Amino acid sequence: MSLPPKTERSRSIRTTLLLWLLPFATLFMLLAWYLHGALLDRMSRDFVEERLQQEITLIEQQLTNGGGLQTLDSNYFGAMSHHLFAIRFGDQTRLSHPQWSAMLQPWLDLPEQGLIELHGTPAGDTQAHRYMAWRAEREIGGTAVTIVAAEDYSRLQAGTHELHLWTAAVAIGLLVVLFALILLAVQLSMRPVRQLQHDLKALKQGKLQRLSDTVPQEFSGLIAQLNQLLDTLQHRLQKVREANANLSHRIKTPIAAINQLVSSEQPITPEARSQISQRLDDISRQLDSSLHASQSGGPLAGASCLPLEQTRELLWMLGRLHNNVEFELDCTLPDNARWPIDEQDFSELLGNLADNAGKWAQSRVRVQLSEQGDVRTLSIEDNGPGVPAEERDQLGTRGWRLDQQMPGHGLGLAIVRDLAARYQGTVQFGVSQLGGLLVRVDIPIQT
Repeated sequence: MSLPPKTERSRSIRTTLLLWLLPFATLFMLLAWYLHGALLDRMSRDFVEERLQQEITLIEQQLTNGGGLQTLDSNYFGAMSHHLFAIRFGDQTRLSHPQWSAMLQPWLDLPEQGLIELHGTPAGDTQAHRYMAWRAEREIGGTAVTIVAAEDYSRLQAGTHELHLWTAAVAIGLLVVLFALILLAVQLSMRPVRQLQHDLKALKQGKLQRLSDTVPQEFSGLIAQLNQLLDTLQHRLQKVREANANLSHRIKTPIAAINQLVSSEQPITPEARSQISQRLDDISRQLDSSLHASQSGGPLAGASCLPLEQTRELLWMLGRLHNNVEFELDCTLPDNARWPIDEQDFSELLGNLADNAGKWAQSRVRVQLSEQGDVRTLSIEDNGPGVPAEERDQLGTRGWRLDQQMPGHGLGLAIVRDLAARYQGTVQFGVSQLGGLLVRVDIPIQT
């Protein structure tokens, strides 16, 4: 025994939103934190570079105005103690920290100029430091001068790193708040869905007749369509109930008459038999009429048909029934064209018209299918005797017939009118180019 296949349940909207928003929020905060670190490092480098350039310029001015290294005493370097200096003026060399000469002296012999990154270990220290330095080569008073000003970037970097970590802590806090806001926003955005679910349950229990239209704009179209569908179903149900009530009322009299004749102790005479037959014929007509009236509540939502395919099949069948009549099809529609008409309704609509034309035609019946804008048109014409202009207004009146000798109960064109009205369509009667009756049914597309 094989087990039924499992039905795959689609992911809920709330889960989908969370799966999209939460990772994107996390990535956004990570990107913002990364950019903060990059910008902080860039600002630190620019700040150090600007300060080093200013101090290189200040030293150059001191050397130019003072005439040599004698102007740069220990007090000057003490005021600038947060920086390291290495100066070569001709054959003379001056270091801000002579005890670190093993680290500072090689900086004067480097080939690079401008902002450079250096690494070194000060005397008495075991850990290498990272330095940002500005190296400049000048000529002052005919003497070659090399100046290197450096700053311990490791200390500044440690400070910015601590600031970056604090920023990470703040970002994590903001991320938690953002997660909470996302969860709250998703919950609030799902309130209309939960309200719709509650209203549908109340509708099923009979507590509501329509869905509330106090909804967000995104749901207004959906609610309007659902309410329209409810109105259509209610209208259909009302029509069915009315048709059943009418049928019950109409057949009570014929049934009572038959019951009276059958239950009578007198023998059934030919006249009584004729009355019974007539009453049964009345009941048959009423049942036929009620059958179509019970369907007059409106078209089924979303129903459609392939008019060309159904027309071909129906005309083939009618050609066998009326073998003395040639049925023609005049149509430019593509084979896959669809009309917003229920298949059963279209077959009944075309069948009644084509069968009626086949009964009255002498030899030809022509069926035309066409589309123009938002209107779908079905035309049936024959080369029969036609209908006088003064009698065309009565065509489609239930039970009214042009010729009592023709088989039927006069319901065919009445049913056509009912079906057309169901789709807000119109039925027109005129003179055919073939010489007989022309029946044109126009069905508009409902938007």
